[in-house]
Amino acid sequence: MIYNILIVDDEEGIRMAIKRALEKHRIDFPFLDEPIKLSLYEAESAERALEILSDTHMDIILLDNKLPGMQGIDIMPYLNEHYPDTKILIITSFASLDIALEATKHGAFDFIPKPFTPQELKNAIEIASKQIYLNSIIKDRIKEARKNTLQISFYFVA
Repeated sequence: MIYNILIVDDEEGIRMAIKRALEKHRIDFPFLDEPIKLSLYEAESAERALEILSDTHMDIILLDNKLPGMQGIDIMPYLNEHYPDTKILIITSFASLDIALEATKHGAFDFIPKPFTPQELKNAIEIASKQIYLNSIIKDRIKEARKNTLQISFYFVA
C-alpha cells in the first residue's frame, strides 16, 4: 500500500527537509501484512499544488499557510470540497492560536508549528495515515452492508 503526500511550501529547504525525513519512512500497523510506503510530491505554491492535485490523488497534504499568492488557509475550502478524503496538515512558522483555530475551522486534520522535528512530523503523518486506513475500512464495510441489504431486499421481493 502506498500513500501519496503533497508537500506545499515555498521554501525549498523545508520541502527538502520534509522529503528527507519521510522518504524512507514506513508506517506499520499490527494488522497490516506490510507497512505503508509514502510517495512524496512537492509544490512551491498553492497554484502548483492545485495543478498536481488535478492529476494525482493525494492522501495527505502538508500545507504551509504563508505561500506566495494564495495562502494555505485560503485554499482549504476548495480542497475540502473537491478532495474530502484528503487529510490536510497545516505547517507554518507563524503559529498562533488564531491561525490554528482558523485552520481547524477550515477542516485541517492537524496543525504543526515550525520548527518541528522529524519525529514530530512522522508522528503526525502516522496519525493521519491511520485515520485514512480506518476510514477506508469503514467505507468498505458500508459498501458491503449496502450490497447485502440489496440482496436481502431482492430475496424478499422475489
